[in-house]
Amino acid sequence: VAWGESGWCVAVGTLRAVMWSAAGSGAGVAVQKVSGRRAARRAVVLAVALSGVLAGGCAPGDGREMSGANPSDTAGVLVRADSGGSGSVTTADADDGQVATATREGAPKVYSNRMSGQIGELADYDLSYPQVSESPADHAVNGALEAVVAKAYSTFRAAVLEEEGAGAGASTLRGTGKVLLVDDRLLSVVFDFTTEWNDAATAQQETSTLLVDLSTGREIAVADLFVADGPWLDKLATAARANLEAQLGADTLFTEGLAADASNFRHLAVAATGVVLRFDQYQVAPGVAGTPWVDLPWSSVAGLADPSGPIAHLVP
Repeated sequence: VAWGESGWCVAVGTLRAVMWSAAGSGAGVAVQKVSGRRAARRAVVLAVALSGVLAGGCAPGDGREMSGANPSDTAGVLVRADSGGSGSVTTADADDGQVATATREGAPKVYSNRMSGQIGELADYDLSYPQVSESPADHAVNGALEAVVAKAYSTFRAAVLEEEGAGAGASTLRGTGKVLLVDDRLLSVVFDFTTEWNDAATAQQETSTLLVDLSTGREIAVADLFVADGPWLDKLATAARANLEAQLGADTLFTEGLAADASNFRHLAVAATGVVLRFDQYQVAPGVAGTPWVDLPWSSVAGLADPSGPIAHLVP
């Protein structure tokens, strides 16, 4: 059992997010969220064990979220416990929108998993995300990918159940994870989630990025991409502001969300052509702008990438 920096409890080398089925078979991790309404929520993951392996590390959930049989491959299957849930594993390619760039020689295979269903009669969810096989660290990589979706699901579920007694109407959660780059060393994924609350006039949009070292399954921090103490934050801030001014107009931008601070550039991904920056809704512009996207060519970070770091082989 391992606890990640985000507080997620996972069984290393096992399917992370599969609940006990209604019949009492299957095993994995039950995901539960204890939260406030929809602002700054802190996640707690409660896990159940197969044959007592995880019994000392986590506690079981209430059995209402998801269930699934043992996976047919390393990707696994996520479905919900009550009737009507579904889970699937399909090969992902550029045609289905899951992979945004052609895979490179030596890269692992990429699959698409889907988790969908209802939370009682209150809400429904439909989430898809990539998984890999034939990498040196499939289980760790797939666990990191699953954890992003599990966090979004459990946050949504907790908010729905919190209002269950208040007679709130139906809400929906939709989400996808898109692979921007996969080669023999690195996997870069962008996640987008849209929540439509019954009592809200506009949709809530959220974004997240994940960089994974395919040789170890370790998540790569944004700072690890660049030369230590280099001016990479200043360069990113300047380039992002110029790009967003062209997209949205200078008078529209919220300058504090573009200050040269690491927290403003935590949603960073990489593609074959350069760096991709994502920003939270309301971070750099009014909510109608959603979660803005900025593409920067490698020339924008010339001389800033760590020559022995994770993206050194990509920078011309």
